[in-house]
Amino acid sequence: MESVPAQGPDDSDDGQIVFANAYSAYDPNTHETTLYWSPMCDTTLASLLKYNDDVWTQVDIFRHPFEFEGQKIVFGDGGMGNEGYIASVTPENDLNWSLFFTNSNPIMRAEMQNRTLLAYGETGFIARINIDNPADISVTHANSGPAGV
Repeated sequence: MESVPAQGPDDSDDGQIVFANAYSAYDPNTHETTLYWSPMCDTTLASLLKYNDDVWTQVDIFRHPFEFEGQKIVFGDGGMGNEGYIASVTPENDLNWSLFFTNSNPIMRAEMQNRTLLAYGETGFIARINIDNPADISVTHANSGPAGV
């Protein structure tokens, strides 16, 4: 299960969250892994906290964050080895949006390609994120084709 705040850098901080379903399938005949990612539902931070006040995890920011149009892009790992994240923060380090992946392994590198943010996981995971709408994502693995919304 993945989640991403629904607001973009210019929207109000309303606590909106988009939950997404993410999974992979390995074909032993072709030795290819296909990743799938699709939005599942909208919720709010307040609603999540109503039922579980411990939804947080610690993340580590890896080297080489970069700036793009007034926002800083940071990335790294979560509390477990299979987790990765990428986030946009303001110059004052206030959160614009973030993506947290439970199946990417740490995000080791990120770069911009036009209006698409490419995030590379340690084991071949690649997320292509529309910088203008971070809930618009496709995911692939280095040995497979794209899947997504």
